[in-house]
Amino acid sequence: MGTPVIVVFADIRGFTRWSEGIEAFQYIDEFVNKFYKILDEHFPDTYLKRLGDGAMIVKKIESDVTSEFLVEILAENLDKIKHVEDEFSELCNVFSELRGYGTELRLGWGLVRGIVKTLDDDDFIGANINKCARLCGIARPFGIVIDGDDFPNLPQSSQYNFVKQIRKLEGIVDDVNVWATPEISTQFIPREKIREAPEVHVAGLCIKIEEGKTEALIARRSPNRKLFPGLYEGCGGQLAYSESFIEGVKRHFRLELHIDVDVVEPIHKFYEIIEPNEPLIPGIKFLCIYRGGIPESKNHSEIKWVDEEELKSLPSNEFIPDLQDDFTDLIEKFKADVSGAVEY
Repeated sequence: MGTPVIVVFADIRGFTRWSEGIEAFQYIDEFVNKFYKILDEHFPDTYLKRLGDGAMIVKKIESDVTSEFLVEILAENLDKIKHVEDEFSELCNVFSELRGYGTELRLGWGLVRGIVKTLDDDDFIGANINKCARLCGIARPFGIVIDGDDFPNLPQSSQYNFVKQIRKLEGIVDDVNVWATPEISTQFIPREKIREAPEVHVAGLCIKIEEGKTEALIARRSPNRKLFPGLYEGCGGQLAYSESFIEGVKRHFRLELHIDVDVVEPIHKFYEIIEPNEPLIPGIKFLCIYRGGIPESKNHSEIKWVDEEELKSLPSNEFIPDLQDDFTDLIEKFKADVSGAVEY
């Protein structure tokens, strides 16, 4: 068994170049010792390992944690970091004045929680130590990077403004969700070092053709659905990671309505889901051809096939926005552009 802990890494940014100056080198031990004294004062009752121009701080915590506890302990550590940064800034100002050597240094921070192993000399080791060091490493030119999975919620009273990102870290296989302060998040990052994670939706509007007659499949959303309760829709949802549009549409039909469809890829329309105080979600609607299965769903109160006349005659306010018109338009386009050239 390991030990549950909070891990904080701190590093002085710009230290190497600064320390090459003669004035700085003469007093480098004095400067660094004062830096460590600041850390000791604000991180008491912790294991603090000195790492030259940085430090590793480990604080043991209880194994059973709550959401409230995580927010509180994050707020506590951010408050400590703020005090350290204020006093470190004052240390730099005093050194510049007394030694006559410009000392414009800042601090980079990494913060995680998790399980670590304790060594015989009371040092710590483990994947969370490695991850925290990597997070501190990308805290450039200065600022704070927090593991977003370890701390999914930020304290409302934080003095820092964080931006959520997904980062690739050297030596760690999986992408890492992080909270990063603006000076870090706004830096140019090569594509291979960061992955944006926008939400994209796909939808299918399904028809079947029997004896020259076209019918459309519509499903009424359950009344307890948060978005568009009780309204008719086609079938769709969020696109999965590394999934094509076509694969996504087919997957949603299989999982949600238990039917198989072919996707008529050239016949589609773009759409957007726009809700107050929510991020915009772009999407694509495709016309689909029914191939088999019995339509059924626990998330819909009604599923039925309707002919074109009924589709057009139903009240438009019974459909999610634009779906009735889009369904009709895609069917007409299918008849004009595809039905004569491709057998279905």
